Amino acid sequence: MRLHRFFIDRPIEVGSFKISDQRLLHQWKNVFRYGEGSEVILFDGSGFEYKVRLEKLENKEAEVNIISKKEGIVSKNKITLYQSIIKKDKMEWVAEKATELGVSKIVPIVSERSEKKDLNLDRIRKIVIEASEQCGRADVPEVEQIMNFESGIMNYVGQGIAFDSSGSVFHNSYFINHNSLSFFVGPEGGWSESEIELFKSNNVKIFSLGSLTLRAETAAITALAISKPPD
Repeated sequence: MRLHRFFIDRPIEVGSFKISDQRLLHQWKNVFRYGEGSEVILFDGSGFEYKVRLEKLENKEAEVNIISKKEGIVSKNKITLYQSIIKKDKMEWVAEKATELGVSKIVPIVSERSEKKDLNLDRIRKIVIEASEQCGRADVPEVEQIMNFESGIMNYVGQGIAFDSSGSVFHNSYFINHNSLSFFVGPEGGWSESEIELFKSNNVKIFSLGSLTLRAETAAITALAISKPPD
């Protein structure tokens, strides 16, 4: 039987240890109806996952015992997604699917044509944790604080790539030649002319995702899917 996976935001200790994480306790007691003796998989983002047995499960605390430890699946992608803030449900969908596709970090940015300027970052972090649990990753993407466009341009790492219809067609061979990439995906209205010029003056390459005009959320996922290295 396939065991359910859960992320714990603390280093996992050897042997037995206690857990007071209310999210986990709620899921174990009220959602999955686990009891003493139930087994689950825990991971702490270090790249390992642990099969554990619930030795004690109470309202405010659980005690677990590690049965086994093994290397988990860690994303080979070293991609930071600078995503212009879009509508709430679409932004959450991007965070979930980007996690499944192996993104390393998500940085929400406010660009010139962004319709929204704020975002519930706690909600986004909860989504990427749940997506990591579901898809089998043993790590969890970082979710950074909201940046303005200029800060994103000044702080990106590796090779910067912006997606715009004016660029040449992007393909996955570009990823093979670079250990780290930063993807810039615009809002619903696309990048402004001044932002395109800032990309060019800051060594950010401009690529398109084909001849069709994609929605902002589709563009982000398409770019990540194209660049996903083979397992």
